[in-house]
Amino acid sequence: MPKSYTSKDVRVLEEVEHIRLNPAMYIGDTQNPVHLIEEALDNALDEALAGYAKIIAVIIDTKQNKFSVLDDGRGIPIENDTPIIVSRKLFSGAKFRDQKNAYEISSGLHGVGLVAVNGLSSSYTVEIYRDGKHAKFDFIDANLKKSHIEKFTETRPFSTKIEFIPDKKFFETLSPDIKRIRKRLTTAAAEMPVDISCILVVDDDKEIFQLTEETHFLETCIDQQKDLKMRKFIANIKPESFEILMAYEEDSTITPRIMSSVNLLPVDSGGSHINAFLDMLKDFYITKGKKLNYEFQPNDCFCGLRLYLILKMIDPRFAGQTKEKVTNAKSDFDKFIKVLRIQFDEYSEKYPDEINADLERFQEYRKKQDSKKLQLNGTGSKRASARFTKLRDCTSRFGELFIVEGDSAGGSIIISRDPKIHAVLPLKGKSIPNITTKKKILENKEVGELVKAIGTGLPPNFDISKLRYDKLICATDADHDGAHIACLVTMLVAILLPDIIKAGKYFIAQTPLFAINEKKAFIPLWNDEQLEKARKEKRNIQRYKGLGEMNPEELKVCLLDEPTRHLIPIKYSDNIEELVKLFSSAIEKRELVVGEE
Repeated sequence: MPKSYTSKDVRVLEEVEHIRLNPAMYIGDTQNPVHLIEEALDNALDEALAGYAKIIAVIIDTKQNKFSVLDDGRGIPIENDTPIIVSRKLFSGAKFRDQKNAYEISSGLHGVGLVAVNGLSSSYTVEIYRDGKHAKFDFIDANLKKSHIEKFTETRPFSTKIEFIPDKKFFETLSPDIKRIRKRLTTAAAEMPVDISCILVVDDDKEIFQLTEETHFLETCIDQQKDLKMRKFIANIKPESFEILMAYEEDSTITPRIMSSVNLLPVDSGGSHINAFLDMLKDFYITKGKKLNYEFQPNDCFCGLRLYLILKMIDPRFAGQTKEKVTNAKSDFDKFIKVLRIQFDEYSEKYPDEINADLERFQEYRKKQDSKKLQLNGTGSKRASARFTKLRDCTSRFGELFIVEGDSAGGSIIISRDPKIHAVLPLKGKSIPNITTKKKILENKEVGELVKAIGTGLPPNFDISKLRYDKLICATDADHDGAHIACLVTMLVAILLPDIIKAGKYFIAQTPLFAINEKKAFIPLWNDEQLEKARKEKRNIQRYKGLGEMNPEELKVCLLDEPTRHLIPIKYSDNIEELVKLFSSAIEKRELVVGEE
């Protein structure tokens, strides 16, 4: 019999109690307490960004696992138990979107930070010097144990100090990610005025961060600084701004390197602000290229691109409390993009030789991609020049390998992917052989690339435990040519590496020919019924000839994001000989005839 369920079973948790029961909901990753340090650091940096603090310090004691964040800004108001409220009550603060009297630009938005720090710490202290008073509030297990407020007439040592010891039952380790904190302070030091000092003290080692935006860009994104032409653009719409530092590297990897920050917060996973700028950049170069009769594909302008975007915005929106990705609508950046485009046009008129050199480089890159000069050497390893078709790998052992046709689609996926879990292998569709008819199949360059990327080896030395990815996903254009290539790749895997399909690791990505593409909506149309419905509703429908025509954000929706993409799992048939005949016929007719069986 089921247990009874009455009103007595309904509990109302205290706010801090809920945080302690569900820590990951408030701080994301609970592997170590670095996010607690960041929550306190956000507040200190916001004081500096508002122009009130000149010193920001993070102190890490690895022996006692005690962490402190100090600033010399205005200090948390002492009256009306404000320090207790911001340490105990969720959604308390001075930086909400609807009213920002104390802060115009800030990264703290949700009124969660200090409450989460207190809630997940065994001891927590907030100490304040303000208005001639010294106040100190001590908490144990998130509960206030003692406090005192006294007059203070000497020079104050700081304005606000948050000191805490994380509770070990909430974290796998109490050793914080110091590299991450160093990155935060480096970014802040680079983007704030030179008279602001950012300090990190780890045990007895003190580090002061002093650098400029340009220095940060060069040290982080650039391999060869000699003869580098760095360009700087800024859309200054006070109090907001969108600043761009960019360059192209010719003698380094062609994979774009993009870093960005929003209100002094490094945003590692990118977002809509990056996509908005990249769309503008692509349109700028394509427009210039057509006028001057250069031939290249839109995404070729990302080859060798080094980019640093610095956004200061009143109303940034992030994916989750950890703020790793910007989720504002792309239209929120229209005002910045309009100004930046004007500046790019003016720059091209002032420095036409530089822009022409860019266009020449893009065209030369495209010629290389269309040629057959990139070869494997006799041992099966790639020459240095073959980096143009190299695998763009991921870091996770349980990632996904996207097998795509050509560098245009591959380039967009590389930009939009999460490098932790998404690997990309561009293959030349016209060079993929028909395994059912071609002899000496293993001498083919594309087959060599694919087998090497997968990592299992070939029978009789095949080892499924060495498979380097959790999923192999074939993603091609949604036309007959794309279906033909998907058929060729599927037969390669089925005949050379059948155990991969037997293990349920091989998929074909369904890609749409049409999508609703409106100001605030991109909705793929996966079948004729959806297309007809959209037409009847008179929606704005766009046809995509191929994946290369989609921008990175659109590809994310169609291929990368699990809730919205469509993957067809390919199952192995016991009657493989009949399937070979069927696929051979499909290949000859340039049709794909695979489904979930």
